[in-house]
Amino acid sequence: MIMFFEAKVWKSDDLAEHLREAGFGAGQNVVVHSSLRSVGKTEYGPETVVKALLSVIGPMGNLMVPTFTYSLPGWKGDPFDYEKSAARTGAIPEYFRKRSDAFRSFHPTHSAAAIGPEAREITEDHLKATPLGVGSPFSRMLDRDATILMLGTRQDTNSSLHLCEVIANLPYVNVPFTENSDFEVAWFNNSEGQIEFVPVREVPGCSRGFRAIEPELQRRGVLQSCKIGNAACQVLMMKDLVSAAMEILAEKPTLLLCHLDHCAICPKRRAFMKSLK
Repeated sequence: MIMFFEAKVWKSDDLAEHLREAGFGAGQNVVVHSSLRSVGKTEYGPETVVKALLSVIGPMGNLMVPTFTYSLPGWKGDPFDYEKSAARTGAIPEYFRKRSDAFRSFHPTHSAAAIGPEAREITEDHLKATPLGVGSPFSRMLDRDATILMLGTRQDTNSSLHLCEVIANLPYVNVPFTENSDFEVAWFNNSEGQIEFVPVREVPGCSRGFRAIEPELQRRGVLQSCKIGNAACQVLMMKDLVSAAMEILAEKPTLLLCHLDHCAICPKRRAFMKSLK
């Protein structure tokens, strides 16, 4: 006889309990990279997940998600529009950025959205900084002792490792995708509805090689595992990640670069590093 079992539908209270068991609590600042599908079936889709996170960190905590659009003319995308450009980082960030209490940073390639008492300060003036470098929302969350939750994802989606590349002063961070150029050019719609172009330096490259750092982080006790809903998760303190990454990248400066032949940037960056020897 064939037995059929109905999949559990996760409610926000269920997920909140899992988050507390994993060590999350009131007043915490959290950066979330997420896969809604990995969580399993939820009562109200991404709203259930966000509600759980906000209920756990409470009114004094700040929650941030990436809402990247990669709005580069050469990538066949539309110019970045603060209100209309959809996040290309999943269902949870796309729901998150549309909330009335969310502040989204204005950046044509790597915007972020935050909710919390310091959300405006975390996301403001992003265009004056580089995408994920010093002065970016990720850098500001580092300054606030944030915790990173990889919700059903692994280190190859951890944008804070791009920040680590910048802080480690790796020379390749200024090697762009575009041939014969010193930087990328992004575009956006300004407040008057006109298209503007802006140079972008320290362009975050490929992250497909980032899993290579996981064993080192685990060995140092920086990377912890937990389960939220059905999702296998990783948890890291941003400051611990940066500190460990500085040591690791000092010894292995090309560790985070992937080895895929068809990659548009890692082979160039690896060759650039080799040329410096």
